[in-house]
Amino acid sequence: MDLIGYLEQASGRSIRSREDIRDYIGEISSRAADKPASTHWRTAKQALLGIALTFAVFQYYAIDVLLQILSIPQLTIFAPGATTILKSMLEALKLFA
Repeated sequence: MDLIGYLEQASGRSIRSREDIRDYIGEISSRAADKPASTHWRTAKQALLGIALTFAVFQYYAIDVLLQILSIPQLTIFAPGATTILKSMLEALKLFA
């Protein structure tokens, strides 16, 4: 079965020209636009796209911040030896004993 035959069977009328096909598709489109379910789906689609856009912007911002943190040059700091800290801690503990 070809496409025109299917359209004739689905519409219940004979289709002889391109104008007949355009008229039939226009009628289907207007019927679909009148249904309230289509507006609900359109609203849900727009909400989902808005959420996805918000998530994409947040993800872009997070990746940008992480890349900036990774590009900071490494800084080496030399701390004093741990033995002096240990000695001062032991002296402090002797005061409490």
